[in-house]
Amino acid sequence: MKIKTDFLLPALVLCSGNSYALDLLFEPDFSFKERYDDNLRLQPDPIRDNWVSTLSPALTSGYISENNDLTTKFRWNELIYHGESSLNFSEKLANLNHQFRHELFKTDFGASYLEQSSLSTQLDETGSGNLRTQVPRISKSLSPSFTYFLTEKNSLQLSYNLTDVKFDRPENIASSNAFSDYKNQQFSAIATHAYSQRLSFNLIGSYSKFDSISDISGFGTVRKVAGFDVIPFLSKGTTTYNQNSATLNYQAGLQYAFSEQLQLSFSAGIRNTDTETVGHTIFNNPLFQSTEFSQNSRTSGHVFSANLTQKSEWGSINLNAGQQLNPASSGTQQTSTTFSAAANYNLSERWSTGINANYLIAETVSTFGDISSSNNRTYAAISPNIRWQWTPEINLDFSYSYRQQYFESNNQTAIGNSVQFQFSYQPQINRQVK
Repeated sequence: MKIKTDFLLPALVLCSGNSYALDLLFEPDFSFKERYDDNLRLQPDPIRDNWVSTLSPALTSGYISENNDLTTKFRWNELIYHGESSLNFSEKLANLNHQFRHELFKTDFGASYLEQSSLSTQLDETGSGNLRTQVPRISKSLSPSFTYFLTEKNSLQLSYNLTDVKFDRPENIASSNAFSDYKNQQFSAIATHAYSQRLSFNLIGSYSKFDSISDISGFGTVRKVAGFDVIPFLSKGTTTYNQNSATLNYQAGLQYAFSEQLQLSFSAGIRNTDTETVGHTIFNNPLFQSTEFSQNSRTSGHVFSANLTQKSEWGSINLNAGQQLNPASSGTQQTSTTFSAAANYNLSERWSTGINANYLIAETVSTFGDISSSNNRTYAAISPNIRWQWTPEINLDFSYSYRQQYFESNNQTAIGNSVQFQFSYQPQINRQVK
């Protein structure tokens, strides 16, 4: 729900005596969720079920003017795990977006700061899929962009994106390859040509840098004992890895509007990735001399994305598919192939129903020195829901979710079911100040 406060701002010095309209955004809201989950950690053999309560106050504020908009949003999620209080967590989500518009160009700027539980993030395309333990995840991002309108039909967009992810790992986690810190930077350029009112084409080029640090406990190759060369053999130790990757992406795409309600977008291309991995192994036996190694690799692959959206009075349908190389918390990048579908149907003025479905194929096979690590997995989720608008300010939602995850390395499948009730309240604020 969009809530505005309209007022007229007196002209500043050196401006005319006329006023200009400025819409203020002030949208407080609150939601309460109660969820039952029979496999919270999504393990092959769950040891218990969980009741989880979530209290979520939030505030959206900002303004909308003739040529620029500013929106800030802060949400606090207080997660309470009944019977397992060690998992209780306070998530803090802050986002800022600004846009400036001119006849010849426009600028966009986005920033976010997110403190989240790994139980909320590890199943997506940048996660490792590991839900065995909860680790605080702190993510920061910046995303400025500049779009120049070359002609009425042609434009060029230059953009930059920085994502910095860190995990506050407890000392009892010996290996961090499931919760690896990483930084990802991307520079991109998009040239767009509007062929007609319905059809447009674009060319996309991007360059990204990925940096990650991870620790893995396992076996390393001993080459020296007490300073003397020996026949290489394996021994237990901890290896720290620094991985740096550079990726070039080239894509071409199109957008086509069949009508105002039905739209299609598609792009496809190739990528080339150069990766350097540097490792340092310290062995448990102090007589074994630590070893260092480095290795380089070059890979290539395909990238694509497709979206089909249908909107009408009865509801909406949204279909998505894509494949790309993503930064991940598994200590390396992973190729993610995703398929998703969302549908909403308005049963009446107050009742609506919907369904969301997602399917992810994440592929990561890395060789770090003498250690080969595979994190190939598939994840599927489907969630039907029903909503009742009790009043213009209050909505009640009920949903069921089915989740399934399969890891190729151990040939194990985990299945989870959950039901959730949500109460949401957003007061209607609409007063005019002059």
